[in-house]
Amino acid sequence: MRAKLKTFGIPTVLILLLIGALFFNQLLDVKQQPDPDWSRSMPLGYSSEERPLVFYNEERLFLASNGKVDQFSFDESLNPRKEGSLNSSVTRGKPFWTDGNKVIQVKDEQVISSDADGVKTIDDEVTGISTSSNTIYYWKQEVLYSLSPNDLSSKEVYRFPGEVLDAYVENDGSTVLQIRQDDTHSHLYYMDEGLQLVKEPFAIVNTATNHHVNGLSFIKENNQLTLLYNEEMRAQGTLSYKIWKLKTSIDDLGTSIIKPEQIEFTNDHSGFKLESPRSVQFADFDGKSSILFTSESHKVGGQNTISLYVAPFSDSNHFVATPVSTSKHFTYSPIQITDKSIAWLDYGGDYYELFGASQDEKAIAKSTEWSKRSVKEALNNSVLMLFSSLITILVSFYWVLPSLFVLILLYMFKPNMFEKEEINWVEYASIFLFILMPLTFISKAMGDYFYFAAPGYLTFTGSEYILLVILSILTALLWKVGRDPDWGTFGGVFYFMGIYILLYVTSIGPYIFNLF
Repeated sequence: MRAKLKTFGIPTVLILLLIGALFFNQLLDVKQQPDPDWSRSMPLGYSSEERPLVFYNEERLFLASNGKVDQFSFDESLNPRKEGSLNSSVTRGKPFWTDGNKVIQVKDEQVISSDADGVKTIDDEVTGISTSSNTIYYWKQEVLYSLSPNDLSSKEVYRFPGEVLDAYVENDGSTVLQIRQDDTHSHLYYMDEGLQLVKEPFAIVNTATNHHVNGLSFIKENNQLTLLYNEEMRAQGTLSYKIWKLKTSIDDLGTSIIKPEQIEFTNDHSGFKLESPRSVQFADFDGKSSILFTSESHKVGGQNTISLYVAPFSDSNHFVATPVSTSKHFTYSPIQITDKSIAWLDYGGDYYELFGASQDEKAIAKSTEWSKRSVKEALNNSVLMLFSSLITILVSFYWVLPSLFVLILLYMFKPNMFEKEEINWVEYASIFLFILMPLTFISKAMGDYFYFAAPGYLTFTGSEYILLVILSILTALLWKVGRDPDWGTFGGVFYFMGIYILLYVTSIGPYIFNLF
């Protein structure tokens, strides 16, 4: 019994300690802010199985799903307060407008207003609608109308040479309109807050089924118009995304067609390029213009996560972005709530949940406290990382082959060597040969991802070699103490290799592969 304790008990305790260190590191990680200026993601008390439509009127956030419109307000620390619900079904995929009492939307090709007194039809044969806090536009083919939310009166604004496909309205009423040119392209027109339209297009964008604009935002500064838009492409069943920029003087709008420039983002934390950025919009935090967008996560266990990022806006086509979300799934409909906070929908496959992040000190302090939710997240991360580390066991199989080959050859041609009771030179030579094999895996195991994901005690200068030396020495001590004299050469060698691999996959292995 005592011999078995030395043979298997001590290595098992050591492996459990390494797993405990992994869990503890994840506990610390779930308290870590995505950026020193931002809180961790905070649940805001709303979830829905159906994807909600979002509308924000600078005071309250409205979420429409499952036949009702829920409204929320937030204090400076982003604490949510549910203000009430309207029993009104909003057409899925269509923008809407509400003030908390009535809902204006397009349903069955009609613009309607619904409130506690009933439903009123405003216009017929409507093909689209776009809304902001104080502005409502709708259109019938090529004719654009404005609608007053106060008295529900409408008037014709302009007749375009082609069908209106979309209108992107800012809170001040200024608008970029997308007008069909042909089956695969459309023109962009600009209309200011006074309904003064630039009567010539200033850009051409794609509108094909498999290659089209999917969201647009613009900003006016120093008589310059800068426009960012998302482009979605589908090729062989795979979706990809790009963000393009258009920039021109407002005085020059309509004088020529502007050529778009692709913009790229780099993760400030990892230094890696962010792939497939989307959902771009301009934001303003503490009076500074910024770009808010979503892209693939670079966090541990976040390979399938679409995270939220913020980048300071400048006159450039390459931006360094900071992650501002720590939620683990797909981010939809990000929206700026105040000059210090953001809200978005997180979809994990079963339901949509409302999250937020803030620069407020109280919100930051609250978000970094441990809770049942954060401990559960740390446990899930640890389990997923251990499972991904099991791939290392399969990869490390070839480390065994040279030693095994030498042992088999010697057993075939010099079997008398294996009949000695004490540890012979063959066992030492096989172990030494095995120790050299992990060195061939360093470039793959300890690349950029390892240094980005692993904790500091594993990523010091020269750690790729020092860690292997430490593992070798530690395994040799365990082998010396726990090896059974009756095992023979084969048993002794495989005992050493088994302990080494288990120590490797529980210490270094969780930070090599990011399969989840």
